Amino acid sequence: MTLALLATAFLIVRPAGTPGVAMRDFEAFYAAGLTANRGEDPYSRAIWSSERTIPGVDASHDETLPFVGPPAGLPLWRLLARLPFDVAGRIWGAVLAGLLLVVVFGSLSLARAPRTPMTLLGAAMLAASFGPLTSDVALGQIALVSAAGIVATLLLLRSRAWYLSALASACAALQPSLVLPLVARLSDIRALAALVLGAAIFFACTLAYSGAGGLVQYVHLLTVHGAAEAATVIQITPASVARGFGAPPLLVRFVTVASVVLAIFFTALAARRIDDPVLRVGIASCALPFVIPFVHEHDFVLALLPGICCAVRARGAVLAFASVAVTACGVDWLGLGQRPNGDVQEVVLATTCALSFAILAQLRRESFVSLIVPVAVAAVAFVAHAHPVPVWPDTLPPHWQPPPSASVSEVWALEQSVAGLAASDPVWSALRALALISSLMVGVATFATGKLFHQVQR
Repeated sequence: MTLALLATAFLIVRPAGTPGVAMRDFEAFYAAGLTANRGEDPYSRAIWSSERTIPGVDASHDETLPFVGPPAGLPLWRLLARLPFDVAGRIWGAVLAGLLLVVVFGSLSLARAPRTPMTLLGAAMLAASFGPLTSDVALGQIALVSAAGIVATLLLLRSRAWYLSALASACAALQPSLVLPLVARLSDIRALAALVLGAAIFFACTLAYSGAGGLVQYVHLLTVHGAAEAATVIQITPASVARGFGAPPLLVRFVTVASVVLAIFFTALAARRIDDPVLRVGIASCALPFVIPFVHEHDFVLALLPGICCAVRARGAVLAFASVAVTACGVDWLGLGQRPNGDVQEVVLATTCALSFAILAQLRRESFVSLIVPVAVAAVAFVAHAHPVPVWPDTLPPHWQPPPSASVSEVWALEQSVAGLAASDPVWSALRALALISSLMVGVATFATGKLFHQVQR
């Protein structure tokens, strides 16, 4: 039945595709490689001259997609950019497929799940219906690299191959903000040595490519780019949610500071109370959206590891709560407003996610509580229909062009504003708040699972 639902979601009720590049975020990575290969700065507006040549991009107006990846990743993008975009895209898609397997089956190993066909099937279907992960694949996102790097780091540390775990952590840093949960793994000298070496490898690659000056410029770019996107609907942070609800600047600052302090406190408490380093990293992953200032929907892919751990280890009321939390975290809540014609697919995927979690939990009765989530998705979709969320670049005006003197970050801010993504709507903020609440719930469920597992071991 679950497999039939999954096939229905992707083959029957899948909404009609929109024009544009197949892997929209990979477009920026590939264009950065093209620009660098020409000897130009990929962090400047020169990237548009590359992006406009990519099949699917509408060159009749400026729809510059900035490149904000670290300089350490540029050699990879330069190498792929030597190939035609279609070929490079297929190669990158194959790489992401391999990394997806690392995340799913590596998480099963870290959770110490039983090696049964039912377990493997449940994990595979959970991944296939988990919204943040499918978004990563569809967009060609680097967040999946970070998720796989974190899982690989934990696996290699457990096998005492600390030197290889250093390489895995360096790969995870290709999206620097997402590697932070590994700090929760610093419980022994081997892990400390591995992560310090991984950081050294990453910074050495960065300095080798861009020099100290380039590193400083990159940090400045992240600050400016973050500010350019802070007020847009695609940002899923406590500050952006508060701003969307119409909170004054002083209250937004309070929410920002309070969320960071509480998230760090919760993570530190977990580090003291939970013995299992995998669960500690999982809790830190769920707290991460409350700490970093730049979060998109696909970044919630880090919640899959703790979600799988909860399905395998939780029991009783904790399992019931975890089933709801993980299923809710697998929903693309903002997408209910972005794709009004995709609500049926989202309900089917939420149902698939709930049943897959139950399969992974060995069909324990409590795990079926998560079937309330698809009902909630249908109700939220009904409300979201009346408040459609603009989608970049579809809502950019025809033939729109930015001022010639604007920087690439200023162009990006103007694009978001002109496309309507900088507008405020309480429903949009509520959708983003649901994503944050879901992540928080997975973190709480992981903490409760760790306490329960510790009691059982005693």
